[in-house]
Amino acid sequence: MRLAVCAGVMAMSCAVAHADITSFRGWLDANPTTPNSTSNTWYGTRGVNGALMTSDGSAWTSPGFPNGTPLTALRTSVGSDNGAAGPATFAGSWVHPGPGIDAVVTFAPSAPTQLGRVTVHSELIANGLSGNGVTISVYTTISGITTAHGSIVLVGTASDQFNDFDFPLTTFQPGDRVHIAFGDNGSYLFDHVNFDATVSIPAPGLAGLAAVAALGLARRTRR
Repeated sequence: MRLAVCAGVMAMSCAVAHADITSFRGWLDANPTTPNSTSNTWYGTRGVNGALMTSDGSAWTSPGFPNGTPLTALRTSVGSDNGAAGPATFAGSWVHPGPGIDAVVTFAPSAPTQLGRVTVHSELIANGLSGNGVTISVYTTISGITTAHGSIVLVGTASDQFNDFDFPLTTFQPGDRVHIAFGDNGSYLFDHVNFDATVSIPAPGLAGLAAVAALGLARRTRR
């Protein structure tokens, strides 16, 4: 029975290790010239479930909109894009909302994929301290129904931060989507942001593993 309990705990850990964990920057590195398209694993839209941004060879932008925003997918590197907010401190992607229009990066798995978390790594860069910051929100669209899963505000700091957005563990089917939306927080001016996003399964906590072990011990005691 002890072996069975250990096997159960290991199986839980292996399920996490084998999760379909994908980062936006990792996808950009593997697909540096791929046009923005809903056939991609990652793509960019103007607003949640909105129109696609336009590919220009190095980024996804919005021609005809103020300053080409919303925009994203322009890769950063450590030390790039210096300004009052400082340079990028990690390899990510530029994102800039438009006036009243969110810049949205969408993850759309091509095969059934179990997910329950989005981790957003973000920081203000270039002249990002000159504005009023951005909102960062996460949504899911499952079977055609879009649900919000929280929002934070990135403002007034040159430090990078990690934010986890959890939602009920779900097997996403092709056509289901996760959206990471960057809003203008009232004004889109100087919304200079570097970010990366990773979709994953939350790792089970120690309490969860202990519960599995306790269940196995109880069964053994009854015998």
